[in-house]
Amino acid sequence: MDEPGVILKMEGITKKFPGVLALDKVNFSMKKEEIHALVGENGAGKSTLIKILSGVHKPDEGKIFLDGEYVAFSNPIHAIEKGISVIYQELNLVEELSVAENIYLGKENRNWWNLGKKVLIERAEKLLSKLNFPISASEKVKNLNVSEKQLVEIAKAMATNAKVIVMDEPTATITEHEAKQLFSLMRGLKEQGVSIIFISHRLEEVFEIADSVTVLRDGKLISTGKIDQYDKNRLISDVVGRTISDMYPKENTVTDVNAFEVEELSVPGYVNRLSFNVKKGEILGIAGLVGCGKSEVALAIYGGIKAHAKKALLDGERVSLPTRPDVSLERGVLLIPEDRKSQGLVLLLSVTKNIVLPNTKFITKLGHIRWKEGRKISGNLVKKLNIKTPTLSQKAENLSGGNQQKVVLAKGLVRKPKLIIFAEPTRGIDVGAKVEVYKLMNELANQGVGIIMISSELPEIVSMSDRVLVMHRGVQKAILEGENINQENIMAAAMGG
Repeated sequence: MDEPGVILKMEGITKKFPGVLALDKVNFSMKKEEIHALVGENGAGKSTLIKILSGVHKPDEGKIFLDGEYVAFSNPIHAIEKGISVIYQELNLVEELSVAENIYLGKENRNWWNLGKKVLIERAEKLLSKLNFPISASEKVKNLNVSEKQLVEIAKAMATNAKVIVMDEPTATITEHEAKQLFSLMRGLKEQGVSIIFISHRLEEVFEIADSVTVLRDGKLISTGKIDQYDKNRLISDVVGRTISDMYPKENTVTDVNAFEVEELSVPGYVNRLSFNVKKGEILGIAGLVGCGKSEVALAIYGGIKAHAKKALLDGERVSLPTRPDVSLERGVLLIPEDRKSQGLVLLLSVTKNIVLPNTKFITKLGHIRWKEGRKISGNLVKKLNIKTPTLSQKAENLSGGNQQKVVLAKGLVRKPKLIIFAEPTRGIDVGAKVEVYKLMNELANQGVGIIMISSELPEIVSMSDRVLVMHRGVQKAILEGENINQENIMAAAMGG
């Protein structure tokens, strides 16, 4: 089935799992030298489609044509050999090996006495130079930042002569500035003849980088076409199945009373003498480039990292900085961590057990946990936060990203917090779930909670913050209010201006 200009065609792809129709006769087609966005809510079928394309799963029905040739991948290695390469959100690198060793892992010029590391580095340097990647082939991967590690993954794909590269949420863990650099690299790859499938929940990025878009919902193809056939309202409507009038609902009322105040907060090596306050009812945004120290601010306030301050006040009372997270929980300070899977949840435990885990003292009698009471508390919070789960015994790993985020929040709401720190609150969750998280933030603020929102997503910072603290290399560069809160001012301060 050779169609001029078409590099990939997936026809009638159907995939069933026990009790779930993950894909229902889905068609997907992309042209050569095209950036094609694949969008949809969590659970829409995007991951399943990509796993079928990359040989992880076999379709129950349907056919795949690559460059006009019918292909049936038996495993991921077979797919890579044919020119399909996937860069997953969780990067697949060996931290202790060098950039060159990661790029050519399993493809070394080995002989009986060594792996030919010198030749390996020379080959990698040539490839990195061709791709204009500013990283050293001999550098250990563990010393690179997130965006540099992504470059290594791209170089790995190019080393296999990839025809189609799938990028799964590549901007989820990098700043907007780094995303711009990534988009420039993607356009360069397109000019070199590579086709790219771009998966993202950030719809503004889809309009910026994509030539075409395909929307999936509930395992079905909803629409596909050139990006200029869409506007933001149509794309959102196709993704969630309804219109969303306000992507960033802002309904909180700021009081004059401080929920939290700190003077000269310092984290050795990361943060230097930072002073700020957050009022009851306020959403204080903290922004900056990767490595600016904003994540360490969250950990310092919560007791997850060694820090010190001249003075700290919580709800008007002077407190010392906590040395352990359980001290913060007792005080009414809650952290929603940026990596919910590794830092916020026990994925193999149920919804109820995740909610109960840090709150056993409230339901323990004579050394025994009263699970009936635990299920009652969990059920009330599941209903209150609109957590979509078939049962309270469902494992956390089986929930969508947005619902996992709500379970992390539910754990803390048992204690009626005074201050909540949201670190990257909407990372990796779909557009509908984002709006729900923003509404929850408004509700909590209107209950008198002070909220600190740390985010790399500038539209989120600009739209949801009452004030924005901007950091650069561990120091405060600006506190923006009112009309001064815009992307230009934030980026200027974040880059040291």
